[in-house]
Amino acid sequence: MDSFRFALSFALIVCLSFLLTFYIYFRLLYGVKKNREVPRWIYKFGQAFQGRVRVEYENATTSAALRDANIFLFSWLLSNVLIFTFLYYKSENYYAAVYQCCKLQFLILLLAMILHSLFQFFRMTFHSSREARRWYSTTNALSWVAFFSGSLLASFVSTMGFPESPLAAQIDETKLTIGSTKASALLDAGFSFTGKSAESKVTNKRNDPFYYGEYLEITKDGKSYGFMSVTPTWKNEDALKNCTITYYEIPEDCAQLAEVQFNRVNLAALSLSDFQTKKITDIFSLKPANYKEIQNESYYVLTMQTKDYALWKNYSLYAYFDTNGVVFHYGIRAQQSIWE
Repeated sequence: MDSFRFALSFALIVCLSFLLTFYIYFRLLYGVKKNREVPRWIYKFGQAFQGRVRVEYENATTSAALRDANIFLFSWLLSNVLIFTFLYYKSENYYAAVYQCCKLQFLILLLAMILHSLFQFFRMTFHSSREARRWYSTTNALSWVAFFSGSLLASFVSTMGFPESPLAAQIDETKLTIGSTKASALLDAGFSFTGKSAESKVTNKRNDPFYYGEYLEITKDGKSYGFMSVTPTWKNEDALKNCTITYYEIPEDCAQLAEVQFNRVNLAALSLSDFQTKKITDIFSLKPANYKEIQNESYYVLTMQTKDYALWKNYSLYAYFDTNGVVFHYGIRAQQSIWE
């Protein structure tokens, strides 16, 4: 839980940093529209950021200063579009391209600042007016705060990961999302958990990083549909009906295997050759932003959101086979620090 609070605080700092970036811009926009000066701290902020060669920035809330700020923001937008287009063309995965763009904000902001400086250079070269040679503290403040915001975002995404779409399962026409669906949804659909009623207490002992809460068999009309980990969401103990399904496993010898689907793929239709010849993401039509596949002779694992799962859930899909190539069991798991 401490790591979750840290990640949440980190995310808040990133959001506040971007809010400050756009606050500076909108104060400049408002000041120009209303013919008022921006707060003096913005001028001081802009004057404080200096390179090796000291630049005399002009403290002005004018249309020229606003135009200069707009050019920087356009350079930032253009840099993002160019990088995103390249990444999308390379991966053909929209979500992965967005993820990589977030990770590369440090470099993207550097590129934007270089483009803005190049524009300033050309303007000074081809326009001899005094206005063309002015540098504004408001734009300098905006660009550097944007740079620090982008750096924070890149650091956050690189360490905390990126939210992924959860893995879905369908059991006898009942749909569930691992890591989100409550046990009550299955109880309402006529399922039961062996040895438990809706009001039975479930305890999360927090002594296993994989099997949270309690590991129970799930049945319907006397037929077994495999096993699930049911986990109190925010507590150490809660009624079964309030618990979250964090793991689902169905063995090969389960007679109801043909009635189970993972991500709209019927498990009974799969074989070892599918996993040997195809990527797991292709088998289940998944396009995650950040993932890892383990392919062995006897087990195949897809992990989505491979970074720390303090804030965003980590999702895994398993397929285990015996030495004869017969499936041993399939499983889906969701992990998050709040359950550990």
